[in-house]
Amino acid sequence: MKKKFILGSILIATLLLGVACSSTSTATNFNGLTTPNGKPIAHQSTSNVALHLLFSTPLWGDATLEGTVADFTDAAKQGGAKKVSIVQSSVTTWWFIFPPFTLVLAPVTSNVAGDVLP
Repeated sequence: MKKKFILGSILIATLLLGVACSSTSTATNFNGLTTPNGKPIAHQSTSNVALHLLFSTPLWGDATLEGTVADFTDAAKQGGAKKVSIVQSSVTTWWFIFPPFTLVLAPVTSNVAGDVLP
């Protein structure tokens, strides 16, 4: 029993290290092609990881769609963009990982991807 508690504690602590993270990656090589909106500066993808209370209230980090779009557009502005074209977004609540614990405090991941335009 004590060994399970220690292993569970280590696992939870390890998972919490990745919470409240936001990462953005970009691709700039389009081989001379353009998009319907013109020549993009880059294709950008922003991902967030957070811990939410009861599936909706961000406790540690913000992986809501609203928060991830804000991070996406902030990174686009820093890259010199005047416009963005969001082509994909997703939010996943990982409630099924360690029930019943994750029914109350759920890890959430989100992603927004799109073209960054001048």
